[in-house]
Amino acid sequence: LTLGLLRSLSRDKKVRAIGEIGLDYYYDNSPREVQKIWFRRQLQLAAEVNLPVIIHDRDAHQDVMTILDEADHYDIGVILHCFLGSVELAKEYLKRGAYISLAGPVTFKNARKTVEVAEMVPMDRLLIETDSPYLTPVPFRGKRNEPLYVKHVAERIAEIRGFDTEYVAKKTLENAKRVFSIE
Repeated sequence: LTLGLLRSLSRDKKVRAIGEIGLDYYYDNSPREVQKIWFRRQLQLAAEVNLPVIIHDRDAHQDVMTILDEADHYDIGVILHCFLGSVELAKEYLKRGAYISLAGPVTFKNARKTVEVAEMVPMDRLLIETDSPYLTPVPFRGKRNEPLYVKHVAERIAEIRGFDTEYVAKKTLENAKRVFSIE
């Protein structure tokens, strides 16, 4: 895809965000400098069309934050997709106005960092997701993830926070509607 095609597609009223964009240093399938160039270009496109961004950050925390800070896109909307960073990193993003989205890993037995993040993210900045077909939540871990399983993410966050699952579902739905400008 070219940026011109993405620009054209993004003008459709059904498009609510640009993403998933960001940096992935885990596999190093693409040179890091090339990833940074395209990440910046995609952020410029998102600003041009006034859409929030959904951010992919895999083992590239500092570079992602630096580039996001340069772009200063927080007032339009920044969603940290499938957040697996530390509480300290989450706090830095929250100070900037970003949303933190949690997925299946919050249900994993050894996901201490993700549970700590789930405990502290303000309910008005929390989103939930599946990351389908990956990161399937317990009790289906090891199988293909499905959108239906997002309820297990909500249930686990409710358990961690001492809330009713319906409350978590309601608040995260409200947040999604707000950040994606859905009525």
